[in-house]
Amino acid sequence: MREKKSNTEILYELVDHLPEFCKGYLIVRANDRGIATRIGYARNLKTFFEYVVTNVKQFQGKSVKDIQPADMGKLSVEDLDLFIGIYSDSHEKPTIARMKSSISSMYNYLTNTLRAISYNPVLGVQRVDVPKKDYVVYLNLEEQEKLLNAIIYGTGLTEREKSLHKRYVKRDLAMVFLLLDTGLRAAELQGADNRDVDLSECSIIVTRKGGSINKVYFSDEAASYLKDYMLEKEQTLKAFNGPADPLIISEKGNRLTVRQYENIVPKYVNAALPDRYGTINCHKLRSSFAMEFYMRDPKDGGHDILALQNRMNHKRLETTNIYAKAANNVSKETRNWREKASKK
Repeated sequence: MREKKSNTEILYELVDHLPEFCKGYLIVRANDRGIATRIGYARNLKTFFEYVVTNVKQFQGKSVKDIQPADMGKLSVEDLDLFIGIYSDSHEKPTIARMKSSISSMYNYLTNTLRAISYNPVLGVQRVDVPKKDYVVYLNLEEQEKLLNAIIYGTGLTEREKSLHKRYVKRDLAMVFLLLDTGLRAAELQGADNRDVDLSECSIIVTRKGGSINKVYFSDEAASYLKDYMLEKEQTLKAFNGPADPLIISEKGNRLTVRQYENIVPKYVNAALPDRYGTINCHKLRSSFAMEFYMRDPKDGGHDILALQNRMNHKRLETTNIYAKAANNVSKETRNWREKASKK
């Protein structure tokens, strides 16, 4: 069976289709961005450059690989506006905004790092207004419990999934519970090694999105599941259980990829909460942590937006405020809770 490509392999393959200077932009100088972000940028730039060599007069006759840094100064604001306009016809606003951001970030590299051109023309391109959401897709505590029960007991799994269930139950429980318990991103947990876990103080050292290295604390319950999984690895996968070996691994001892994380979670969602299948993924487990952490009783530290910002490792409070606004909407939806309770 052909093994799936790692994110690093996917990124390098994409960069091979881009102008040479993109290696510096997406690989050499991009340690402050997660690899998933860089893959997204690379895919966007591939689409952009293919448009440029096909539709912009000054670039016709060139291949994408032929484009030099100085060539990018030949594109005008009008050229970029036209591209964004055409791209907008078949994409939603958040996707358009990400495309624009990818191109702008590349131009910042050409302008400020390589100094190959003097101006970033994306600054003059039409603004893309992305509607701000006042709701968050997440699992409440009752739904989280159902999800965890599907992992522990195999409830709702197909016969084929049940036949493999015992082999992965401790790993999957430790992984999913830790995501729900801490709000870590899948990529942050995925990069952790055995030596990064300290069960005595219930902490794990992770490399955050943006490159900072933080110590994140987890609950006693999470520590219990992690301990069980690490003991199982020590007994059955001893060759792959050294301090520098990956924390979450396959049966062959390989570090699970982020894509594999993203495949594991929907399997249990489909088993436990079939009506939520397709809407809940690893990132929504992070949202689930944020919502429940914020909505706790204020007596227990709830409604502390600064504490949530710290736990989520958000650089801007505006990002964290999404959860506060969503929590307020949840409060509105449940304002008649007494009336509903009396009818039961």
